[in-house]
Amino acid sequence: MLNFTAFNPTRLHFGKGVLEKLGPEAARTGQKALIIIGKGSVKSNGILKKVTDSLDSNQLEWRLFEGVKSNPEYELADAAVEAAKLYGADMIIAVGGGSVIDTAKAVCAGVYVDHSVWEFYAGKGIQPKNALPLLVVLTLAATGTEMNRFTVLQDTENQHKRGWGHELLYPKISYLDPEFTYTVPANYTAYGVADMLAHTFELYFSTDPAPLSDAFATEVVKLGFQYGPQVINDGKNYQARANILWLSTIALNGSLQAGKRTGDFGVHSFEHVLSVLFDIPHGAGLSIVYPAWMKHFQNQIGHKLDVLAQTVLGPSAVGSDFIVALENFYDQIKTPKRLSDWGIGKDKHALILQTLEANKVKGAFFDMKSADYKAMLDLMA
Repeated sequence: MLNFTAFNPTRLHFGKGVLEKLGPEAARTGQKALIIIGKGSVKSNGILKKVTDSLDSNQLEWRLFEGVKSNPEYELADAAVEAAKLYGADMIIAVGGGSVIDTAKAVCAGVYVDHSVWEFYAGKGIQPKNALPLLVVLTLAATGTEMNRFTVLQDTENQHKRGWGHELLYPKISYLDPEFTYTVPANYTAYGVADMLAHTFELYFSTDPAPLSDAFATEVVKLGFQYGPQVINDGKNYQARANILWLSTIALNGSLQAGKRTGDFGVHSFEHVLSVLFDIPHGAGLSIVYPAWMKHFQNQIGHKLDVLAQTVLGPSAVGSDFIVALENFYDQIKTPKRLSDWGIGKDKHALILQTLEANKVKGAFFDMKSADYKAMLDLMA
């Protein structure tokens, strides 16, 4: 087990009615909020009005910035930065899922610099010296960005999708009411479940030995298998929604990384290429890539895959049983498990390979080169 530092400054309120705390806590944070949302679902389902009512009742000023898409682009974040500067916002409130929150994190850092936020993501080592406080009202169980320091944006024109992390990007406060996820459509609920499992796998398959973190991860997967179908089949099952929401937070808030340098995240890097090329929802792309990755690297991850199988399926299970069970699970929650399920044919393989090469896709522990890309594409065709 490696040395580690545990640090997470985000205050997280979880459960029914927690949004009541927003107005008073925002009033202690600042006076002028830029509220960032997606395409408008939080308007139609009433969540945005609850946010603004809470701000109004505490005599706070606010303005709305909307239009964040499911694979968020840096240009929109730059536009939000300009809106925040012109308005004189002293805090950002993100109301939505991971894409909205990731964009909001970029804005929080971007208001203090004169360059595009993409410079933070471009791998040049540029880091912020300050950031606005971020308050998060989460509406989708998926990414864990509500309690971590990471954000992902893409440069669609140049076919790059990249993550970036910094301690200044931790949300100050996050509000997680499971009832706010009731209106999420079944398909996006399923993509969120797939994303949660992928984060858990990425950390579990790190080669750094950390037995407690690994045991924790296998239990997250086991509970994900239990509650995932329930949230698909009964979207207003509070206990199922609450458990999936908390599992998604735990999967990437640092709890599964203690004693490890990092997760592998090669599957995420591979999926980012699918997202930037085909605008596929991130979780849907992950459910396509992960079975292929497990099959391709099975000889190298065999023991850990066996342990995962035995935890989730029973003491006699082996790794190959888990891969079959995972694909069956994806069928059950109706996420794609092959590129053809998303209408991406073999005629696109050359483009995918070219983009994988251009982005130098690989994992932290499991390297991938051209032959690996091709073998995995054949498995996910």
